[in-house]
Amino acid sequence: MEAARTGGEVVSTSRSGGDILCDLSDSEQVKKLMTETRPTVVIHGAAMTDVDGCQNDPAAAMRANEQATRNIADTLADDAHLIYLSTDQVYPDITGPHVEGTEAPVNAYGRSKLAGEAPVLDRKGGIVARTSFFGQSRTPGRASLSDFVTDNLAADKPINLFTDILFSPLHATTLANVLMEMLRKNLAGVFNVTSRSGMSKADFGLRIAGHLGLQTDTATLATSAVIPGRASRASDLRMDPSKLEKALGRPMPTLAEEIAKL
Repeated sequence: MEAARTGGEVVSTSRSGGDILCDLSDSEQVKKLMTETRPTVVIHGAAMTDVDGCQNDPAAAMRANEQATRNIADTLADDAHLIYLSTDQVYPDITGPHVEGTEAPVNAYGRSKLAGEAPVLDRKGGIVARTSFFGQSRTPGRASLSDFVTDNLAADKPINLFTDILFSPLHATTLANVLMEMLRKNLAGVFNVTSRSGMSKADFGLRIAGHLGLQTDTATLATSAVIPGRASRASDLRMDPSKLEKALGRPMPTLAEEIAKL
């Protein structure tokens, strides 16, 4: 929607929907897509994001997250802009907030997304936006974290809220606006596109409940250890937005301010 407001034509693609069907891991399909659409800007957000699924099938993760990105980068016109949505999972399991240049992913998902950054950065003007976001999901059958909290609390269903996982996501509308701003300013390179002053996922859930007036009697504070067999994850996924703030000439919003946009 934000891209459409620029006045340009917006074309979406995926394997199962959008304006044009395309398996981005298939180089021939990507070549055909680029020939038909001749985009001046590509915002690449398609990915295999199931952390446990990636851990169980790292080859599939690399196809979806590295090879697909390389196919786009290799076939996109030299003067076109490429923005790649990367992840906070590229950072190590140490205390954050993390800064660009300290990458050491602890799982297959993070490694595949980090590998996908390389072909973007090989392009002139390529942007890697390391981010996480929340807001109402537009994918049927797939709820965002904020959807999970609001839907279950509104239905008086029990949920666990993790006290040991820290993060600093943005509201999806903020992310979209910032990506457009980065394009207008002709930024290039790796940026943490993130909120300032992150919090635990437990505090995130409780703040959403307070903001929307939802009950919290069915919410239990827990640690992620209650989920057996999970792939390794960093416990502190907060990212430092200082580099982006300097480039934009303004501060990024706090996570509390982002929750208020729900």
